[in-house]
Amino acid sequence: MRRHLLGALAGIVAALLLAPSSGLRAEARNGIEIIDFGIYSLTVTRRVSAPGDVSLERNIVANVKVLRKDRVIAAQPGRSFGYQFRIVDPALAGRRLTLRTTFPELTNPETGKKSTSQERTIVARLNAPMYDGYRFDYRWEMAEGIWRFQILADGKLISEQRFKIVVPLN
Repeated sequence: MRRHLLGALAGIVAALLLAPSSGLRAEARNGIEIIDFGIYSLTVTRRVSAPGDVSLERNIVANVKVLRKDRVIAAQPGRSFGYQFRIVDPALAGRRLTLRTTFPELTNPETGKKSTSQERTIVARLNAPMYDGYRFDYRWEMAEGIWRFQILADGKLISEQRFKIVVPLN
């Protein structure tokens, strides 16, 4: 029982540390409005080569729908998590922005490649909903710890969403 209570207390503390200061309603900061976040259902429409990513590929997705808003995510094969946002500042429209994901060190067992982050560039479209997330396609990707999804403009951090990934014992 003590272990259960300590685990529950740790979960509550983690949730409070990771909770956004503005609550759950959409709020624009630095020209970015967060629409929702958490665990998603989605369809992988295709995979593309991504030599800079530890898995060497990236999923292109559609039909993105939030299933549960949460910042503490239990890792499972095939589970997708992340957030949806929109650019609301006209000064950002048409600019190249960097989407960076940081995570505990991952090692691809097939290549030996190690990484703690990956990046991709997007062109900012004003008021268009966008999704940035991660799907656990391989067991070796399920790294426990803090994962960060960041948006950078000219190398400057303008938005960040944090998630605590936990790996269940079973």
